[in-house]
Amino acid sequence: MKNKNLNLFIVAFAVITIVASFVENKPTTDLFGFEVNSWVVRILWLLIGLVSYKRYKDKKEEEAN
Repeated sequence: MKNKNLNLFIVAFAVITIVASFVENKPTTDLFGFEVNSWVVRILWLLIGLVSYKRYKDKKEEEAN
């Protein structure tokens, strides 16, 4: 149960991070000390969010069975 809620929190954090990156509207972002295109960072957060959402759904189905 606790891990399921963590996955949901990660999804919410990823969505907030992506929206904030559009609000800031900077062409590059720092990622581990390197300047990276903002679209690359957005895509990484999108992938993290999608994987966490899939894990959340899988655990929710597992609890229902």
